[in-house]
Amino acid sequence: MAGYQFIHYEAYARTGNDKKRSLISIAREADRDSGNHPRVTAPQPPEYLLGSSFVDAAEAIVAATDASKVNHSGKKRNVRKDANIGIGLIASHPVSIEDLNAMAEPERMQAIAEIKEWAEDAVTFAETEFPGLVQVAALHWDESHPHIHILIGSTEPSDDFQIIHKGEQARKNAQGNERTGKGKKLGNDAYTKEMRRFQDKYHDEVAIFYGQARLGPKRRRKSRAEWQKEQAQLDCVAKSLERGKRIDQFVEAELTTAVEQAQHIINTTQEEAAHQRKWMEQQKQIAEQELAQAQQLREQAEREAKEAAGLKQEVAKLKTTLDQRVRDLSKYDGFFGRVLGWFGIRQRIEQKAEAKLNNHLAKLRKKVDELSSQVGKEKSMQRQNRVTSNALKSLQRALSLSVDDYPHLQEKDALQRHFVYIQELVEANQAPDKLQEQIDAYMDALQMKQFKSNEQSSAISRNLDN
Repeated sequence: MAGYQFIHYEAYARTGNDKKRSLISIAREADRDSGNHPRVTAPQPPEYLLGSSFVDAAEAIVAATDASKVNHSGKKRNVRKDANIGIGLIASHPVSIEDLNAMAEPERMQAIAEIKEWAEDAVTFAETEFPGLVQVAALHWDESHPHIHILIGSTEPSDDFQIIHKGEQARKNAQGNERTGKGKKLGNDAYTKEMRRFQDKYHDEVAIFYGQARLGPKRRRKSRAEWQKEQAQLDCVAKSLERGKRIDQFVEAELTTAVEQAQHIINTTQEEAAHQRKWMEQQKQIAEQELAQAQQLREQAEREAKEAAGLKQEVAKLKTTLDQRVRDLSKYDGFFGRVLGWFGIRQRIEQKAEAKLNNHLAKLRKKVDELSSQVGKEKSMQRQNRVTSNALKSLQRALSLSVDDYPHLQEKDALQRHFVYIQELVEANQAPDKLQEQIDAYMDALQMKQFKSNEQSSAISRNLDN
């Protein structure tokens, strides 16, 4: 697409005159309103790239200006009707509509796609030059060359209205209040320098990527052969820049995808780790509660053991007392004892003592049975705590594995599948000993897989050495 660049912008006021049209007037022409496009003999609807109406945007700029004030000698005044308030920017593509229509269909479709891409880049360039002020942009195909119209201006009222044309800004800043010939020259030089900067930047950021020269052959007094040679060189540069641009886009897309995948793995791992930490905290709280309960039972068992020892002492005392009473009754073994026996007094004394002894022995047996039961519970809880602790250790081992020890987990989604499997085991709500058994078996299988992988790598190395 050989040729040279063309881009130009001009500021417009709310009112027009014989020399310059108003902002609304050029907006109507850009929208191709009926009767407002005298230079276009066969108008076609514009292809909008941004916004949907030049007239609506121009009216919004005018309304914002009507509500704005300008700071003049320390006083707030209305903006003058002939003050420039908006910019009309136009950029043209060097390929003519006639040449475009003469191309073969595949080449023509490719050229149209490139022109549309150029137009999008031109809009992006305008947005960087006038941030927040680009309101509407449209591509036209109904004149000699495809070209783009862009309307620029503020739709927000301001208490300190400023000139929007950058060339005019540079002129005003350089000239100041100097009305002499020297002041005017300073202003004109500043204006020219700013507009040249604008053209250079457009070439560096847009035109060069489409093989367009900064200046045409007549401006530089080049022959046709020299110009064609330069165009061929520019085409090569444009293709190289385009390839570089595509490569950059591909690399950026790949990096974005890699970052998204890495972030997904990180998020998944963090969520899983948080879930496992929460589960381990719950298990820790349960273990601590069971440990506290076991401590209470141990203390209770110690108290009951003391009570049992006291009972044993009471039984011993009771037996001693009974033996003493038996000895006391032995003095009645003679005639008087037989007399007591006739009346049943001795039997009642012995039966009463024996009943009291049996009652104390029954209480002692009950206490011994209770203590035995508590001791059995304590042993069971100790075993449960031990099983739970072993399960926690196995789970921590599975969660803290390193890809340095298991390189095959570096494969795509391998690490994620590992954590998903561990999470499924945990959420199955199995007994701690069953959970430990499954995790240990899974980790053993991982070690075996890694061992086989290392063996295969060693075998390949030996074959290469031989």
